[in-house]
This record gives sequence, C-alpha cells and structure tokens, in this order.
Amino acid sequence: MAKDLFSTQSDLYAKYRPTYPKELYDHILSFVKEKNTAWDCATGNGQAAVVLADHFKKVVATDISSAQIDKAVIKENIEYLVCPAESNPFTDNTFDLVTVAQAYH
Repeated sequence: MAKDLFSTQSDLYAKYRPTYPKELYDHILSFVKEKNTAWDCATGNGQAAVVLADHFKKVVATDISSAQIDKAVIKENIEYLVCPAESNPFTDNTFDLVTVAQAYH
C-alpha cells in the first residue's frame, strides 16, 4: 500500500503548490474526444480537478490523503474520494481522461 506523505503539511501544500498554465491544459484536452468523465488521480487539494471540471461533465478526484481531500476546492461536478491509485473502485473504460497532475511537471 502507498504511503501517505502529504497529510501532515496539507495546509502548506494548498497554499504554496504552483498552478499549471492554461496552455498545458489546452494541449492535454486537445487529445480528448469525449469530455464526459475525467479521473484526477493523486489530486492533492484538487487544483487540477477544478480546472478539469470546467471541461468535463464530471471529474472524479482521488487521493490517498484524507487531509488533502479535506482541503480540496468544492465544485458541483467534482466527486472526491480517498483511495490509493492502485486500489480504486473503477472499472475499465470509465473515464475519457485519466491524469496525474504531478506528472504535468
């Protein structure tokens, strides 16, 4: 099972985590034909999920840290779940896009 390395500093993470440029999202979204459901894996406080929610009908955002999820930005079409990436409740072909914001770097 994955180790939760972000709960103890979730306040600082939310405050100091850099945002990503619009051009990066535009590039990623250019590859997506359907924009029904996206999964933002390891969402942290939901920074990428919030942007994705402007483009998808529904965003599911997961993180191993309940403290991070507690700090997440709430939006009507975002569902936050606490679970590790490797042990999730999703079936194949559920999402039009799967993203991990940390990989944006």
